[in-house]
Amino acid sequence: MDVETGRMLKPENLEQYLRAEAELVLPLSAMPQTRMLIEPRNQTLTLRSPKSGPLPDVGAYDRLSIDVVEEPGEDEDWYDLRVDVDGTGYEGYSFIMKVVDQLEAGRSLKGAIGEALVTFKELLSKKRRLSDEQEIGLFGELGMFAHLVEGIGEEAATAAWLGPDSEEHDFVLPGFDAEVKTTRTEARVHVIGSATQLEPSPGRPLYLVSIQVTSAGAAAEGETLTERVRRVRGLLERSLRVFDDRLRGLGWDVRTADDLYTRRYLSRSEPRAYTVDADFPAIGSEDIASIVARPELVVGLVYRIDVTGLEAAEPPAELTGFCERKADHGE
Repeated sequence: MDVETGRMLKPENLEQYLRAEAELVLPLSAMPQTRMLIEPRNQTLTLRSPKSGPLPDVGAYDRLSIDVVEEPGEDEDWYDLRVDVDGTGYEGYSFIMKVVDQLEAGRSLKGAIGEALVTFKELLSKKRRLSDEQEIGLFGELGMFAHLVEGIGEEAATAAWLGPDSEEHDFVLPGFDAEVKTTRTEARVHVIGSATQLEPSPGRPLYLVSIQVTSAGAAAEGETLTERVRRVRGLLERSLRVFDDRLRGLGWDVRTADDLYTRRYLSRSEPRAYTVDADFPAIGSEDIASIVARPELVVGLVYRIDVTGLEAAEPPAELTGFCERKADHGE
């Protein structure tokens, strides 16, 4: 892509690059020489420009960072200005182009950033939050985690909770695995995010635990995600550090949580456990391989299932008291 095209990206083209798997480098200007690195995996845009003047201080901005970079075989060093653009791709790109315009006008990088921040300060100071889906997902997982802490002890429960580590299943207990899905819908409709998410591990039963919540409004028994985090932390002693580290890995920031997570939730119904077996409506790797010639090229599978009409299972002993008993389903 030539310099002019790199300077005049359309929003739809940038979004396409941010959804791609490979990184991309685009030249932006010749004098001074600048280029932009697009990193889809991290959802960042990085402006690389010649090192000139003092290192700018951008520590006050959550979405900005800057480093000095030495490239092997090159005579000069570079400044890398990194912009976190998760959910704000074109705005971040526009900020970078504003900086480039100021560099071309003869400003130092520090001065160029300062000028661009006049326009984009609010965007780059914006506090980051979990998505709505991540928020209710964590809310549901913490409910089950709290039940396990009280039932099998905090250390065993913490060892079993693997959801924050992006493992295939959210909980791995001695006798079974569990995938926890939380929804705000009246029906038990859940989003499945991969072909392996509902694939049982060899020789191990797998349950889908379906949790339904609804907005609490002014109900006194409602709970925000922040309140639930605090309540669960209050159950822990020896496992606090591991618990906090896992939340931070998800993007949880205790400093901003009260401001960002104000919606209060109530349980809509008792959770139910469903056995994921051959009759369960899951799409797995073998299913894809049976209908697609090159199954290894199928990536990013996402689908929805509605388990409302399915017969739920009797929950394992560890989930008794959290999930509804089969005899109480009333179906």
